[in-house]
Amino acid sequence: MIIKNLMAIAAHPDDIEFGCCITVHNLIEKGYQAIYIIVSNGESGFKIEHKPRKERIKIREKEQIEAAKVIGVKKVIFLNEKDGFLQNNKKLRAKLVKLIKTYKPEIVFSFDPANRDFINLNLSHIDHRNLAETVFDAVFAAKNKYLFPGKPHKVDKIYFFGSNKPNYFEDITKKINLKLKALEKHKSQFTDFKKVEEFLRKFLSKNSKKYKYSEAFRIVNVVQIT
Repeated sequence: MIIKNLMAIAAHPDDIEFGCCITVHNLIEKGYQAIYIIVSNGESGFKIEHKPRKERIKIREKEQIEAAKVIGVKKVIFLNEKDGFLQNNKKLRAKLVKLIKTYKPEIVFSFDPANRDFINLNLSHIDHRNLAETVFDAVFAAKNKYLFPGKPHKVDKIYFFGSNKPNYFEDITKKINLKLKALEKHKSQFTDFKKVEEFLRKFLSKNSKKYKYSEAFRIVNVVQIT
């Protein structure tokens, strides 16, 4: 049996739970192995009582690992970048290219770099914007022989979440409670989870008229012409 890999790349702990975790879960059920890449420590998104930075980082990592377990993801990699200061630079691209070449995912999930309407402060967070472009550039660089070390690997598809022009909707109606269970693991981020649940149900119900709840994506096929 050929094992297929997918990689979900997020700026912060909880981004994947908001954006794509049930679609990831469904692919795991189809035989994929999933790897989460959490780029920043998420230490600034800490809503409970104040704690020192190192402790905040430790708590958010633990919460992300627990959330991943709910979905069936066994491997979570933390890149330990500073929350709120992500940049699309050579250093970060090199890290992501190395991971793509190492794990050889057929599918990569991340934020949509094309979303530039700036109507939502949280969605258009500088980390989300910059990581989206970094992932896009890293997927291109990973299939190139010369830009970065290592044997090239071509990703087949990119699933962009947080998109204002989605072209695919994953029905998650029967698994909405699983999504909420995973998201609720981020207790340091959500002091009143009932409000989060209310928001999420309302938000996910608007994605598609076809499904009660769905995760929305702009899927890009990675085409290699030559």
